[in-house]
Amino acid sequence: FNIDPMAGNFNVAGLNFSWTDGVFGIALSAPEPDGYSTLFFHSLTGVHEFSVSTKILRNETIANKSFKEFKVLGSRGPKGQSNVSFLDKKTGVLFYALVNLNAVACWRTTNPSYTMESQGRIYMSNVTMVFPNDIKVDANNNLWVLSDRLPIFMYSRLNESDVNFRILTSPVADAIRNTSCDSKLVISPNITNKIKLNMQIPTIEPVLINRDGAQSILLSTHLILVTLFLLKSM
Repeated sequence: FNIDPMAGNFNVAGLNFSWTDGVFGIALSAPEPDGYSTLFFHSLTGVHEFSVSTKILRNETIANKSFKEFKVLGSRGPKGQSNVSFLDKKTGVLFYALVNLNAVACWRTTNPSYTMESQGRIYMSNVTMVFPNDIKVDANNNLWVLSDRLPIFMYSRLNESDVNFRILTSPVADAIRNTSCDSKLVISPNITNKIKLNMQIPTIEPVLINRDGAQSILLSTHLILVTLFLLKSM
């Protein structure tokens, strides 16, 4: 819940400043099979994402003795400070702002890995997305983002001849298309390895061959069977 002192430096629209804000962005998942939701949260002055079951939060006695139930998911990387976030329960995608980068990013919560590679960059602009300050998804699966150039207002002066406040929108499906949040089929490598072990299927790399001057990729029958098994079990 505390800040990361190494992440207190911000630079937005050429303005350099320091903030020391703790928990700032929170997002709630749909209920899990046990009836409780997962809360995702992070500090503004920080680059890590955390999660905890609301089962823990609803019981103060348990919460005070169960600090291990609060999990560190991973890092958003350099300049990954984030203020607001929102979880789209229909797709399971967590949307969040990256204020130092004038960007909006995403992560699919069914992905077991929270890394820079597993996070998608939806939109970035040093003109229209200067300081994204609110994110929502409506009942029609439309993503809404408010940008308001807040640091310029606080530490400098807004240009009254310019557009300083914007509301941007996009269907969620369009926003996450061609990003790491796009596919619903996110399979943990650990699960894949266990299935291969149980089926006694060796790990075989694709073989590249030349045929009539063109390259073809031959996939082993074993790997195809694994893919079909995984798709059927989803």
